[in-house]
Order: sequence, then C-alpha cells, then structure tokens
Amino acid sequence: MKVSTTLKKKTPKPISSPDEIELKNLWHRLETKGLLQNHKADLSFRLPGKGSFLLIHREEGKKSKPEIAEYKIENPTESLRIHLVSDETLNLIRFHASMYSLRPDIGAVASFRPHWSSLLKTLDHPLPLVFDEQCRQLGAPVIHLPKHIDGSVKNNSIIQSGANAFLDENHVVITSVTRDKAIYNCELIEKCSKAYLLAYSTGNPIRNIPWWVRFIAKSRLLKDEKKASRAYALGQAPTGFKAY
Repeated sequence: MKVSTTLKKKTPKPISSPDEIELKNLWHRLETKGLLQNHKADLSFRLPGKGSFLLIHREEGKKSKPEIAEYKIENPTESLRIHLVSDETLNLIRFHASMYSLRPDIGAVASFRPHWSSLLKTLDHPLPLVFDEQCRQLGAPVIHLPKHIDGSVKNNSIIQSGANAFLDENHVVITSVTRDKAIYNCELIEKCSKAYLLAYSTGNPIRNIPWWVRFIAKSRLLKDEKKASRAYALGQAPTGFKAY
C-alpha cells in the first residue's frame, strides 16, 4: 500500500544586505550595553552613493520588535501610502532624513533614552564641555534640537555647529561621521552624563575644559567632518577614523 506524502515548500528566509546586518549588530551592541532599555529607540545609517538611509526603529515596551526600512534622504515619504502610516512614524522618518540633508558629514543617527543622559533635560543649563573626549567627539554643550511641526530639524547654528549630541524631548540624539563612531558616541554621552550629574549633585564647583583644549579638539572634529562630507559626496564611506 502506497502512502502519498505531500512535501510542504519552505518559505525561503529573506537575505539581509551587509548594511542591514551591520545595522542589526550595532543595534544589538546598544542593547547589550543597556542603553536602549525598553524605551522607544531608533538608529539609522547613511547609504553612500544611494541618496538614502537605512532605519531601524522600535516602539515602547518589552514586546515591541524593531523594524527596518530604507528611505530616500530627499522627499523620504514621497513613495509611502501616507494614509496607512501614522503621523508619529512620518515625523520620525522626516527627522532622520533632515539630519542627513542638513549635515552631509553625518554617517549615522541614533535617538534613544538611556538612563543618565536622558536626565540632562532636568538641568537648568546644557551639559557643559568638562571632559576631553567629550570636546573631541561631541563638540559642543548638549542642547535641544529645534524642530519643525512635521518632525524635521530646523536649519540653524545648533545643527550646523558640528556638534554630535543633542536633546530631543525625552530622548538623546547622537550622530557621527561613521557608524562605529556613532555607537561609541552613544556610550560616551552616557559616561559623561553620569560623571557630570553625580558631580553636579554634590554642589561643588565644576570646571570646564580650558578654552585652548576646546579649540584644538573642535578644530580636529571639524576637520574629520569635512573629510567625511567629501567622501559621502563621492558616494564613498569615509575611512581612516580611529576609535577613541
């Protein structure tokens, strides 16, 4: 007696691009460092030569899973079915697109809510430049990003200053010239914030880094950013940047 068997076709798993794999790996690194917690967070990469960026986003809560999509830097929502996308998501997409549009040196943008640096909003002043690596990598006191009602960032001296750390409501926004350095900056802002907030809570005076150290550090940062801008303009990923 023959027994007929039916073989079910297995649905092939989608193959991730190298950029998507790297995005997931660096997202996982932020998670393992405890920087994302269970809060809403997003991370994006510029895709050199494509005029677009790759965005991974997760909503609030333990059960929320991250989603990945690619968007154009110019007119990022043009190809979307607007009526099927929430205003919050549209604002998020426009936010990341505007960061890349306004700052041609930026290779990655992270928006998250870590424990210590998210408390900077409780201060009555911006996080001052009190650490040498903060001066070299973040570049300026940490202040709020000015935004339009549609979520995009306003073009003004704050965004054009070359700074790489900002506040955005309950979140901290971190940028840098490359993907790896942006992740390092996410770790750096948390270390600087923790040290500063603990020192500030004592009520004792806190001195800023000397002006000449700030000047040299900022000059080197701007040099790095000009180098990155030239590379991205040629459709290339900038190279030669070292970790801290």
